[in-house]
Amino acid sequence: MSLSWLDRLSLLVAPQAVVLERRSWRGRHERFSAPVRAAGGDEAAWLPGLTASAALLAEHAAPHCRLQVTVANPFVRYALLPWSEAVLGDKARLAMARALLRNSLGDQAERLEITLDRPRFGMNGLAAGIPRDFLDGLRQIANERRLRLASIQPLLGKALRDEGADLNDGFVAFPEAGWLTLVGLQGGNLRLLRNHRADTAPGRLADELLGILTTESGLIERRRLAVFSPEAWPESIGDWRVECRPSLAKGGAHA
Repeated sequence: MSLSWLDRLSLLVAPQAVVLERRSWRGRHERFSAPVRAAGGDEAAWLPGLTASAALLAEHAAPHCRLQVTVANPFVRYALLPWSEAVLGDKARLAMARALLRNSLGDQAERLEITLDRPRFGMNGLAAGIPRDFLDGLRQIANERRLRLASIQPLLGKALRDEGADLNDGFVAFPEAGWLTLVGLQGGNLRLLRNHRADTAPGRLADELLGILTTESGLIERRRLAVFSPEAWPESIGDWRVECRPSLAKGGAHA
């Protein structure tokens, strides 16, 4: 009798590639990837990634395996939830997140399914919105493949949890496929959040980042910038020391 249903699968869906990692019950680790075509016309940006994910899982995922999905930042819309004693509990925090996303995105916000991070007293929070149709597609694929879907999570939230205290002070940047996600943390508290289109060629992006860091330097005391990128970066940008780390999007979605 095969025990493949004990295998653990981690799938990363990103704009340029989907990456599947499989850890078997015997301890074997395998990684598979597939390119993602560019979205065309009025097609949703996430649809090619969904199609590529379906094909990759059909080829490499046995039924009944446990599956975790990580969604890359370009497919997610984030909001920073300012701490307030008047906004406590999931219901109130969710209402704040919806209002913030509606204010920045307009009607597009109504098509998002919103998740919240775990609240911490006195700390700002992070809300993440992923298109509901995208999530429904991922759930349908898991159902059709008879996979046990454990979670679907945004890459930024996962990175902040997994890296923990190592990122608690300074700025953290995630450049990918014409998109920049940037956060600033002070003593573990999320003080700044940017998530938008950008020229992510290292030279051009360095100039943009220097402008942001200089403008927002009053928020974050430590002059440190961690960059998750497969590209080479300078050792410093202005007065900020750069720590280049392996791209989470290129490196796969770890369980």
